[in-house]
Amino acid sequence: MQPAIPYSKLKTFYYVAVNKSFKKASLSLYVTEGAVSHQIKDLEACLEKKLFERSNKKTLLTPEGADLFSLIAPIIERLENVVDEFQEKSGVLRGKVRLASFEAMLLNIFPAYLDTFRKTHPECEIILFSVSGKQLRSMILSGEVDLGVGSIESLPEGIIGRELWQFDRYIITPLGHPLSKKRQITIHDVAKYPIVMPDKEGTSGQVLDRRLRSCNPNLKVTVEAGNWEVVMKYVELGFGVSTLPAICENAKKNDRIYLRPASDILGYSRYGILLKKGKYITPATRALIKSFSNDFDFDSFE
Repeated sequence: MQPAIPYSKLKTFYYVAVNKSFKKASLSLYVTEGAVSHQIKDLEACLEKKLFERSNKKTLLTPEGADLFSLIAPIIERLENVVDEFQEKSGVLRGKVRLASFEAMLLNIFPAYLDTFRKTHPECEIILFSVSGKQLRSMILSGEVDLGVGSIESLPEGIIGRELWQFDRYIITPLGHPLSKKRQITIHDVAKYPIVMPDKEGTSGQVLDRRLRSCNPNLKVTVEAGNWEVVMKYVELGFGVSTLPAICENAKKNDRIYLRPASDILGYSRYGILLKKGKYITPATRALIKSFSNDFDFDSFE
């Protein structure tokens, strides 16, 4: 018979994996770093597997550690939230929701939703992370956030998305640029000019880069930026032309750039809820998602 593994050891393993640090895990668990190290050594001895690699101050899961994490994470997360689950049944919703998205979404789309959520569930706390596309996917996959909102196109394995919003795309150029004087613009026209590339590490930037290079293999990218405000600034300064989704409200107010709708050649920006496949969804997270879309199908994410 295999020896039983105490829940405390699995919980410690979970916190080290999520925090990628023995020290941060010790702070979360209110124990010493030595106690965390001892628990992990005991767990590795019990399982006869190495669970972490520690080098250059980084603590990363081994393949065996990743397998264990995928098995126990939903269980640990549910147990850690059992009080919130129980209180929800009594009509009281508490807990934290960690949400990651782009600055433009946080500033221009979310305020009305989050204000309604706050008034309906005053006991809940919302923690917002303003990130690039690459950071967004990484934080979802690592479990650092409860959900993300971003592009639903070309999602990596392990992330499931549901589209909730579509936004027009704009082409932006410096004032007086040749593209601003053309009655009709094609993707081939855009590819002729230097580009200020928006978030090349993100899905939208990668798609744009591929499309432009298919028209011009010698495409010149002058600046890459993960922040749309930065993109606008460098277009304004004459570094090149670029594209933006319509959620960038400041673009419409900027009288130092030329802006025109271009969804006919670039397609729409499609954004939605992003969740890690199989991840436990807390009651507060469920309620926030419901405020975005009341008919959201949670079963497809579990």
